[in-house]
Amino acid sequence: MSVQPLNLLVFRDGKRLVSGSSLKSVLARQIQLLSNPLQTDQVLGALLSAGELECALADCDAQFSQVAEITESLAEALVNSKTAPDTNRLLAILDATQVPEKLTVAVPEGFAYYGLHPLAFVGALGYEPTHSSQVAVVGIRSIGTTLSAVVTAGLRRCGLQAERITVRPAGHPYNRRTELSPEQMNFVSKYLAGGASFLVVDEGPGLSGSSFLSVGEALLRAGAPQSAITFLCSHVPSADNLCTENAAERFRQFRWQPAIGEIRKPDAARVWIGCGEWRRYLLRDDPPWPASWLHFERLKYLSGQDAEPRFYKFLGFGHYGDEIIERETKLAEVGFGVTPRIESDGFASYPFVDGHPMSASEISESVLTRLAAYCAFRAAAFAEDSAELQPLQQMAAHNSQQLKFDIDIKLQLERPVIADGRMQPHEWLLTGDRQMLKTDSGSHGDDHFFPGPVDIAWDLAGAIVEWEMSAAEAESLLQMYQRASGDNAENRVADYITAYAIFRCAYCLMAANAMQGTEENQWLQTTAEFYRTRLRTEEIKLALSSLTMRMPELEA
Repeated sequence: MSVQPLNLLVFRDGKRLVSGSSLKSVLARQIQLLSNPLQTDQVLGALLSAGELECALADCDAQFSQVAEITESLAEALVNSKTAPDTNRLLAILDATQVPEKLTVAVPEGFAYYGLHPLAFVGALGYEPTHSSQVAVVGIRSIGTTLSAVVTAGLRRCGLQAERITVRPAGHPYNRRTELSPEQMNFVSKYLAGGASFLVVDEGPGLSGSSFLSVGEALLRAGAPQSAITFLCSHVPSADNLCTENAAERFRQFRWQPAIGEIRKPDAARVWIGCGEWRRYLLRDDPPWPASWLHFERLKYLSGQDAEPRFYKFLGFGHYGDEIIERETKLAEVGFGVTPRIESDGFASYPFVDGHPMSASEISESVLTRLAAYCAFRAAAFAEDSAELQPLQQMAAHNSQQLKFDIDIKLQLERPVIADGRMQPHEWLLTGDRQMLKTDSGSHGDDHFFPGPVDIAWDLAGAIVEWEMSAAEAESLLQMYQRASGDNAENRVADYITAYAIFRCAYCLMAANAMQGTEENQWLQTTAEFYRTRLRTEEIKLALSSLTMRMPELEA
């Protein structure tokens, strides 16, 4: 059965504006740390940073060929597992590279969120019939920048002549179009003259597949034979489920080759509990369990029976995982969580604690105190200066209209942070000595779903909604938070409650639509209705409005 797309906003644009000199400095440090024998995680981290910088320069039409040489050198080191490249040469190339003061960087989602190892694409090359000794590799930016370098290195290892370019499709996500520049046309023409094969490389495809299709069609317009074009991707979708015009007909024009290879993970990570299986192992009650969009869960494992009991989770390769480790370590140091241990392949592991996941029925004054202290700590420890309110405001207004709520929402941004984003009761463990510990605290506030960097009121609103607080409980939470932080959030939290509930309702409906015909679909539909109900509850908003009017008296 074909899945019909919903016109709802749940995915955010993960692009961010960063300092070009800062990107150079990070890459330089990573190159300096490369050692012999070569450590895979080290070279992978440097490779991802090089690909990120190359992509950002290409997107702004800056000179990127020098950085591309660095990317390719690191890719060859990764693919061939050889000694470290000539770091002095790479550092000299980097030092000579001129970069703009500000660059726009897009997050490569597979590397940051889903454990997509670039070497999996090299493993797929043995399944790709090559009819020529020449291969033209076309990477789709963003992540295709790094993937194209790795695939090119893999082809050269096989004795083939291979070069690469990268392209950036433009337009609506469901209707991308690719126009080749004169330089790119020259590249294609050169390889057409030699009878080359063409490999289009990217993760995905996503909901529409239109980026892949647009690049393939651009190559067709340039004269490439249909039989010479292969899409090298992370998975092969169902043609009938792609959300783009004439998807099935266009899909069948091309050969699709998925990446091959087992998931790379720590040796001690033995028992797979991804795609919602963690609920069977870690929650006490029988279904219905907390609903989940299973396709977008991070990789999760438990240790084997012969090892220390630990929980393993993919946090991200390179600096993407490092940022999450840093946040979770800070929280553990002040007693809000358990200390993560860095593992190989972008994973971290966590010890098991004697306790149980909480439920909304356990709410009490001590729970409110803990929630308020947690939000106050995040407001101070994870302040963020890159938060933008407009995308979140647009998400809330658009989804409100699409879901027939038509609620006027005016968000304010006063204390921007990297939010937790998962304030549900089951994300808190109550230990045997009655201590509340937060799990899953480092990643969701800055993944590729909304909200992204946001006002701390998002987490306060999330706590109010998810713990099903009464007006009096919500008032107590906000007063406790103000005493702990000095921040009066009462005058802005009501609209965040609305925005939060609208987002979660839209998220659950999108997930349910993607998982039609499964038991998870029903749980997601039920959860979406929970958020609808919370949107209809005006008692809390009226109480908060009353509280705001009384704030001068409370402050006095």
